[in-house]
Amino acid sequence: MAVMLGLGLWGLDRGTMWRDESATYQMATRTLPQIRDALGTVDAVHGLYYLLMHPLLALHPSEVTMRLPSVLAAVAATALVAALGCRLARPRVGLWAGLLYATTPVVTHYAQEGRSYALVAAGAAWATYLLVGAAGLAVGAATGGARGAATGATPGAATGGATAVRPAARPGPGAGGGAGAGPGAVSRAAGLAGAPGPAVGPAGAAGTAGEAASGPGAASADRPAAGRGAARADRPAVGPGAGAGPGAVSRAAGPAGEAASGPGATPADRLAPGQAPMPGPGAGSRAAGEAGRAAPGRRVRSAVRVRGGMPRVARRAASAPGPERVASGAGWRWAAYGGVVAVTALLHVFAVLVLAAHALTLLVSRAPRRVWWGWGSAAAGAVGVVVPLAALARRQSAQIAWIRHPTPGRLWAVVEEFAGPSALVLALNLLLIAVAVVRPRWRSLTAVALPLFCVPPVLLFALALHRPCFHERYLLFALAGIPLLAAAGVDRLAGAGADWLARVVAARRVEVEADRSAGAVAGRLARAVVGRLARAVEPPARVVAARRTRVRVDRRSGAVAGRLARVVARCRADVRVDRLAGVVTDRRRAVVGRRRVLVVAAGVLVVGCGFVWQLPLHQREREPLSRQDNLAALAAAVGRLTRPGEPVLYDPPKERRIAIAYPRPLAGLRDIALGTPGPASGTLYGVDVGRAELLRRLGGARSAWVIAADEPETRRAKATVLTGRFQLAYSLCLPGIRLEHYVRAAAART
Repeated sequence: MAVMLGLGLWGLDRGTMWRDESATYQMATRTLPQIRDALGTVDAVHGLYYLLMHPLLALHPSEVTMRLPSVLAAVAATALVAALGCRLARPRVGLWAGLLYATTPVVTHYAQEGRSYALVAAGAAWATYLLVGAAGLAVGAATGGARGAATGATPGAATGGATAVRPAARPGPGAGGGAGAGPGAVSRAAGLAGAPGPAVGPAGAAGTAGEAASGPGAASADRPAAGRGAARADRPAVGPGAGAGPGAVSRAAGPAGEAASGPGATPADRLAPGQAPMPGPGAGSRAAGEAGRAAPGRRVRSAVRVRGGMPRVARRAASAPGPERVASGAGWRWAAYGGVVAVTALLHVFAVLVLAAHALTLLVSRAPRRVWWGWGSAAAGAVGVVVPLAALARRQSAQIAWIRHPTPGRLWAVVEEFAGPSALVLALNLLLIAVAVVRPRWRSLTAVALPLFCVPPVLLFALALHRPCFHERYLLFALAGIPLLAAAGVDRLAGAGADWLARVVAARRVEVEADRSAGAVAGRLARAVVGRLARAVEPPARVVAARRTRVRVDRRSGAVAGRLARVVARCRADVRVDRLAGVVTDRRRAVVGRRRVLVVAAGVLVVGCGFVWQLPLHQREREPLSRQDNLAALAAAVGRLTRPGEPVLYDPPKERRIAIAYPRPLAGLRDIALGTPGPASGTLYGVDVGRAELLRRLGGARSAWVIAADEPETRRAKATVLTGRFQLAYSLCLPGIRLEHYVRAAAART
């Protein structure tokens, strides 16, 4: 937002208006009855915009004031594009999409223009954001992934779930309390995120996913040991309370909410409908529920191997609102969506094409029937509001008679202007869009952004084949799809690069461990060979005495020393493993955090390089010649060449916009053809008098000036009136107009 605000305010005062801005200026500065009368004959499609600008220009009529709403609308559109990226993908995608949108030259072009197109773009982005929330598109992307992980994920899948099977130790005193009794008893822990399922046993213990059940009879796999972060799933359990019965199995990261069943299972532990029973005659204990939450006062490490602790899908599912919450607020969401679409289409009637893009989004996303009902009701209401405006605009279609029938090249021109316009930036954007579409990482984002970019231009092009109305500025609201797709493509490439780097690092670590293992084996073999050679050369008596001594020591020390040594060794191994696991986890989190920061910074740097590459285009947009005409320069030139009191004719009347926008340089000239001014006649440029009245007014004039449009197809009505009585003295071509000086024929002969 800050970037867009800075770019919008940079060079906002160009010192001149162009013809469309002059229409905004003169219409918004009229009274409300005058605006109402004018909209009945001209510019009805911009009527709401003129009404919004009226109180603003009444406070301070200036060019900068007229353009400020467009700047703020562009800032809002940038924020909404970034919010869509965050909601449909991840925060870094939203950051990149917002920066790409803000640094596109065509966005800054219309952000500094006193017309409604920036407001229309912001309204369409807002409507799209409301659609995502009302239809549950982002929620479906998150919960759908979690649902798929819970039902069919395999070890190493995106959820990071893993199943670890280990032999249980001999039964302890509490066997049967929390652990399954009998051979083949099963203990399942650490269910997937978001699936609550209290594990209730004789002790009344209830846990959540990732929280181990504790109690006198809990197995060591299901209970955190004192001073340890988590029980290891690849080591036999030791001590009282271990799972009873030989061959007892403890499984980690099982499906959430799944309870073991058996002859001894309690009602709380029996299987829910649709769940598969656990094998074995014994009953199992289970701890399941919400991922990442541990019992009070305990620190439990997740048995699921993921980057950064909690699985990404589980985090998104836990943070996103549930389907019940979405359904409960769907009514006001659809009402807000329909209202925003209606207001946006009233700002410009072609913005209603966004409904077709949203319909395709719902179709691709396989939205349920209730979503279609809500969207259909909102869309019908918006269309009902816009239909009268569309009918009135059709009667005023002569305003866009200058637009010709489009060719297929015009569609490519839209792509080039929106995704470029420089060749390098255009090629990179198209490449990133192709990556995002062909190998989508965020399907919801693709389902929203691709129709938004493709459907409105295609539909407007098809309509223009029947009635010419195709222009790039009418489609500015569709631009938001390009930065979203490009940012998704960057994220896809960044993810692929990170996976490749992780595989390379893992392979290198395997090689290092193999080298270390080979060195250790070689050292042991060498020590064994040396020992055997030393024993071979020892005297037999010394060998016999040494053996007798070792036998006596072994008999006296007995099993106590052996047991003590084994216990100490196991305790030391446990401490080393736990410390190493904590250090590795912390280091992994730090590495993942630094890598994410580097990836985000790299994306921002790429966007910055693209902006620097197109900096000359941005500078050109701030120049007076960036628009079709420079009315301030034209008014100043005409004022220098004319003298006060001379008659002037505007041919056609629309060229009167020069005097309306900048009246001071032309204040001394007499508009001799004007019959009724624009505000009084309900038109933009006023109504001219007829031929006879014009000749009467020119009766005593010795010369006259004609400001004519420099357009070959324009009919020169007033020039024909002057022919015969006046003759052309000289003509001067200025940008967009021709300034002609006529003198009376008799005076020219003398």
